[in-house]
Amino acid sequence: MFKTILIVLAVTIVTLIVMATVDKITTEIAEGGGEVVLASDPEGIEVTLSGEVQLPGTYLLPINSTLSEALKAAGGVTSNADSKCYETSFVLDGDMSFYIAPIYDSTDTCSSSPIDKACINSADKTTLLSKTSFSESQSQALINYRSEHGSFHRLEEIQNVSGIGAATWEKNKKYISLTV
Repeated sequence: MFKTILIVLAVTIVTLIVMATVDKITTEIAEGGGEVVLASDPEGIEVTLSGEVQLPGTYLLPINSTLSEALKAAGGVTSNADSKCYETSFVLDGDMSFYIAPIYDSTDTCSSSPIDKACINSADKTTLLSKTSFSESQSQALINYRSEHGSFHRLEEIQNVSGIGAATWEKNKKYISLTV
């Protein structure tokens, strides 16, 4: 009987140690954003994904990877990801970050309708003013930039527009899209 108790006690201690180790590793992965290294190539590129992705974080990918490959590395998009706000065929160029915008506002649990967004590739000034918090001059600058440089391929590109910086980006990133 004494031997049985000692064996059960030993198995219990080993099990607890293994579970604590697994929990520590799982926590480190979750806190690190589920970072996955897909390439051992030192010439790879880093892409940071945030928003509506399963595992937000920074991923190392081979040069000339697409956003689709980056999203796969992050476990895919959530069911609340707005496909009008990103292009999976976009070829990654250097270290980049992508925000995957939501369809529905997760802070409003009573809302059953999608967020009303302005398409930065086609919206006129009035639409930009009514659906975003862009000022009149920012809206006009965005339209001018689009006329000079062509369509936007990532939401983050609006930060290249004169007068639109990080603060404006943060306020508007849920209220803009790439397509209608």
